[in-house]
Amino acid sequence: MSFTYTTLKNALQDYTQNTEDSFVSNMPLFIRLGEERILKSVQLNLFQKNVSGVVTVNNKFLALPLDFLASLSLSITNSNNIEFLEFKSLEFVQTVNPNSATTGTPRYYAQFDLDNVILAPTPNSSYTATLSYFYRPTSITKSQFVLTMTSVSGVFTAEDTITGGTSGETTEVKTVPSATTIDVIIPSGTFTVGETITGSSSGATGTLSSIGSDSTLSWLSENAEVALLYGCLLECYTYMKGEPDLIQLYNARLTDALSRLKNLGEAQEVSDEYTSGQIRKAKT
Repeated sequence: MSFTYTTLKNALQDYTQNTEDSFVSNMPLFIRLGEERILKSVQLNLFQKNVSGVVTVNNKFLALPLDFLASLSLSITNSNNIEFLEFKSLEFVQTVNPNSATTGTPRYYAQFDLDNVILAPTPNSSYTATLSYFYRPTSITKSQFVLTMTSVSGVFTAEDTITGGTSGETTEVKTVPSATTIDVIIPSGTFTVGETITGSSSGATGTLSSIGSDSTLSWLSENAEVALLYGCLLECYTYMKGEPDLIQLYNARLTDALSRLKNLGEAQEVSDEYTSGQIRKAKT
C-alpha cells in the first residue's frame, strides 16, 4: 500500500467522515504536520543530503543551503585527501582562532547563525568542501498534476496563481508544457471540468477540459504509510476536537509505527549483519 497526496487526503476524510469546507481547505496543513512528526522523531537516510561547495581563501564563513536544518559532517579536500572537520561550539571555534586574519587549513567548524558556519583557522586557500546535513524533504502536498484546457486566451506563466471560476479553487502553476496544458500543484479541493481557469498575474484564461491523475509518491508515502496516516489523523482530530479515546488510539498506533521506523532508520540503515550481526529484540 502507498499513498499519493490525493489518496491520503481521501483516506483522512473517510476516517474522519468530515468533508466540511474549512476542514478540507486545511488538509495540506494536517499532512505537513504529520510529516513533521516523523521528521522530528526518527533519523532516516531520507532526511540526509550531501552538497559540494567551495571554502574560499581568507573567508572564515561558509554559507549554508537554504533547506539546511542541522549538520551531520563537513569535510574539505586537501591535496586530494578528504579531511573531516571537527564540529565544536561557537565559543570554542572563536577561542581557537580569535584573530580571523590568522589562516591555515581549517580543522574545526561551528554553526555561526542560521545562514553560515564559521571555520577555524580561517582558510589559507580555497578548498572543495562537502557538507552532509539534515534537511526537510519536499512535502507530498507539493504533488503536481496536469490541467488540459481548450479555448485558451493569453499565455499562462510559471508561478502564476490560477483560480477556477466555478469551483473557486486556487493553486500555483509550476510549468507550462504547452499552450493548452499547465502543470500545477494539486489544490486541497477539486477543480471542475468545464469551468474557466484564470491566471492572476498573466491574465490568461482557458476552459478546463480534463484533470490529470495524481501519481506522485514520496518516500514516506510509500515506505512509512502507517506512520504518515496516523500522524495526519492525529492532526485532523486535534483540529476537530475529537473524542479523547479515539485520539489516544491513533496516538498509540502512531507510536508503534514510529518505533518500527526507528528500528529501520537507527539500526538497520546504519549497520549490516556481516559486521554487527542480526538486530534482535529481547523476548517479552
